[in-house]
Amino acid sequence: MGTKKRKHRWLKYITVITITACVAGALIFWAFLHTPAAYTPLPADNPDQVSLYLTHELGPDFFNQVQLGEPFELIIEQDGLNDIIRGGIWPQQCGPATVDTPMVVFDSGIIYAMSKVSYMGFSSVLTVVSRPTQDKTGHINMHIDAVRLGLLPVTPLAAGIAKSTMGQFEADLQEWPELAKVLSAVITNAAFEPVFEVPKHRIRVHRFQLEQGRLRVVLVPLSPDAASANKTN
Repeated sequence: MGTKKRKHRWLKYITVITITACVAGALIFWAFLHTPAAYTPLPADNPDQVSLYLTHELGPDFFNQVQLGEPFELIIEQDGLNDIIRGGIWPQQCGPATVDTPMVVFDSGIIYAMSKVSYMGFSSVLTVVSRPTQDKTGHINMHIDAVRLGLLPVTPLAAGIAKSTMGQFEADLQEWPELAKVLSAVITNAAFEPVFEVPKHRIRVHRFQLEQGRLRVVLVPLSPDAASANKTN
């Protein structure tokens, strides 16, 4: 009788463990396949054309203001930025993975960047959560708070992949040293000096404010002397 009871007990344990493993696997699979409600990328009306928001609103507003040489505020609308992003050719192949139309969501103090990623027949929405801050010296840290596939946290894995990818494109990024510095800082959660070069101008991000649906940025055009000093720093 004792032997039969022990066998019955072990059978119960094995059954409970099996059921628990199946439930856990199902939950993980569900979490992996979960699509955030905010991920609703729209198809581009004219994918072969540049976004009208860029050519008729954001671009003219920026260049008209920067030529005055005075600080100015630029408002970047979430819908407009997504219109620019989806104007490319999507999906795109990135190594063995396929990346579908990305989109961003601006919330109070938070940026959500999302894109559907497919690999070996499985698809999940990759979400990067950023809480950017600016210190007293004006340096910006994007503070990548989390990286998720569906609902699954994959931040350390994503950081490793990003560093590896940066290494692969190191030679190409030598032509854009400022971009390389910013990308490296974002990946390592380090602060960077927000000075950028555009045709015939260099500008500094003086401050920014993230609101629901928009990003407000105060930009300061740099004089030639200030631009030269920033290049040497």
